[in-house]
Amino acid sequence: MEQFPEQEQEIKLRDYYRIILRHIKLIGIIFVLVMVATIYYTARAPRIYESSGKILLELNKQTDLFFSTGGFGRNDLNNQMEVIKSPSVMESAIEKLKRNPDAENFPILSSDNPRVILAKEIEVSAEREVDIIDVSFKSISPNEAQAAVNAVMDSYQDESLKYTRAEVTSVREFLEKQLDVTSKKLAISEEDLRAYKIAHEVFALTEETKEMITNMVEFEAQLSSAKTELQIVEKKLAYLKDELTKIDDALGEEMASISSPVSEQLRQKLIENESKLAIFLTKKGYTENHPQLLALRDEIDNIKRQMKTEIAKILEVNKYSFNPLDRRQQLFTDIISTEVEFQTATSKVSGLETVVEEYSVRMSGLPDAELELARLERSKAINEQIFSMLITRYEEAKISEEGKLSNIRIINSATSPRSPVSPKVKMNILIGLLLGFGLGIGAAFLLESLNTKINNLSDVERYVKLPILGTIPDIPLDEKQLADIEDRMGKEKDKGVLQKLTTTQRQMVARLVPHYSPKSPIAEAYRTFRTNVVSLPAIFPGGGRIFLVTSSGPKEGKSTSAGNLAITLSQMRSKTVLVDCDMRRPMIHNLFIISRENGLSKYLTTDNIDIHEIIKPSGMDNLDIITAGHVPPNPSELLSSKKMDELFAKLREEYDYIIVDSPPIIAVTDALILSKKVDQLVLVIRVNSTEREIIEQAKSLLHNIDVKVAGVVVNGIEVKKYYSGYKYYYYYYYYYYTDDEKGAKKKKRKTQGHSRLSRKA
Repeated sequence: MEQFPEQEQEIKLRDYYRIILRHIKLIGIIFVLVMVATIYYTARAPRIYESSGKILLELNKQTDLFFSTGGFGRNDLNNQMEVIKSPSVMESAIEKLKRNPDAENFPILSSDNPRVILAKEIEVSAEREVDIIDVSFKSISPNEAQAAVNAVMDSYQDESLKYTRAEVTSVREFLEKQLDVTSKKLAISEEDLRAYKIAHEVFALTEETKEMITNMVEFEAQLSSAKTELQIVEKKLAYLKDELTKIDDALGEEMASISSPVSEQLRQKLIENESKLAIFLTKKGYTENHPQLLALRDEIDNIKRQMKTEIAKILEVNKYSFNPLDRRQQLFTDIISTEVEFQTATSKVSGLETVVEEYSVRMSGLPDAELELARLERSKAINEQIFSMLITRYEEAKISEEGKLSNIRIINSATSPRSPVSPKVKMNILIGLLLGFGLGIGAAFLLESLNTKINNLSDVERYVKLPILGTIPDIPLDEKQLADIEDRMGKEKDKGVLQKLTTTQRQMVARLVPHYSPKSPIAEAYRTFRTNVVSLPAIFPGGGRIFLVTSSGPKEGKSTSAGNLAITLSQMRSKTVLVDCDMRRPMIHNLFIISRENGLSKYLTTDNIDIHEIIKPSGMDNLDIITAGHVPPNPSELLSSKKMDELFAKLREEYDYIIVDSPPIIAVTDALILSKKVDQLVLVIRVNSTEREIIEQAKSLLHNIDVKVAGVVVNGIEVKKYYSGYKYYYYYYYYYYTDDEKGAKKKKRKTQGHSRLSRKA
């Protein structure tokens, strides 16, 4: 069996174009539906507004005007973006939104968990190569979009400032508590001194006692100040360690064990030198610029530098067990400096405690009355100095706290958007256009791939692979001309003229175009078909030539094609006979409006009958017709009989051309029987009707009996739709209807829009 694989030949661009033209209505419908859906969606979709702002991370900014506590360091932008979405920032932002004047119109606040929704919907992104973070939010309310972004940025800035001020804030709070306690102590000491003087009538001390009390008060004030400073340093060191512990829990234990024999020796030596310095300062004759004091201070500074170096070495051992981020490195540096401050303050406190202890021993030798008065005077003086010192430090702490600046700067606050960002009308329309065309063309090619019919000449060349003897356009029915004929028939009184009008009308309906419209392009197409058929070689020598016109399946136009071929042959003044061998569904008698009786079946079933008894005139010159006759019970046997051979032999003697119409090849065996008795077999194919598989089966059946198909005639072509390959139709049209017959051309153009009726036999 001969195969016709679908991909044997390369598909040309014009084939794609033709497929699109063939399904242009489907493409248009899908395109319109998609566009309507797109426009409907765009019109009904909620308007989404987006507002955005920008935050600058000034990571190298000095944030402390009085303390060297370090800032964020060079934090990773990704970490900061996560901080922005943290629960604390989101909760603060929601509280700010609730205080907004338009809060009742914010959809996010009507949800069950606005904090979670805000964290989910807020968009945070970092710009490349700069320390800028973009914050944006989308909402159906433009005011909410603006308020949400500003609330998040403000909350993030507040959290950053709160974190930056945490250290000095703790110092300020500590000093507030100490001020309250010292203020109460001062009031008590003043009241005790006043009451003692009144009760004992003692109002003055000896000069020696006053001097000793003055020195002791000074040292006790220094001791109290040193203890306060030590507590501040302890809080600062605890804060730094706590921050570092949050980064790595294991670091706390390592920082708690910052100690070594060398550092311990240096600490003891520092304590001794601080004690000596305190003693020298109480002696007469020792000014601030005394050589011994200057040398002692230099030695103390040297010990501090050695302690700092030693502590740094201890920390260096554990330093690289952590991720060396900038914030962590800054904490290490701050802890080293604060540890030195702590050791120094501890040494100073120890030295001053020794001096105060010595003065306490000396004061114990005073008389009881003078001793108590000296004690009360000392207590009052100490509390006054301590209170004054705390006031000074408290004000410094407040100024320092206010001097802490945030690393976060809002460089672009959100504004209320004027136009929505969604739906994007132009983008949606563009997508609708592309999607509409894409789906339409895709559906067209899908249907084309599922279509197994012969649709055009390219399909004939690709799948049928037989010579094309003719291409017959779809025959239009001129309704206007038919209406004119009907009007004339209603008015005509002459029976002869009326009979001719009736015949013309029936021929038009039967589509015998070469007869009633011999100058039409369709008639010329049949003449081309005739020329190609006549050029075929004769198989049986001598006499007339027999051509079998058949099809692979029913309703492909074989009877119409056979009738029009016979007419065009007769117009060459060649004696032609049209034989209707389709004794199952005969159609020739209907085309030519003659009686079916006394036809082929009578001749084949009757003995001693003359051939001229079944030959009927067609009403046209040089054309006779043999109808099928009555429908016999055994058409195949009759066609294969010797009498059928005798009929063909006699017809060859009397006629130049014998055109035979037969049943379809696939339906019955009649066509196969006749194919062995004729000179050439012509296969009729109707576009958009004939199945590829049926054609293949028909060729296979003919191949099995060693019959070669002379060629095919392609029927039912819509010229405007399948213009490629059918240019001859137009060439003839324009050639024939120019110059001398412009009026006819205009008439033709006016009637092109009339409807078409397809007659299939």
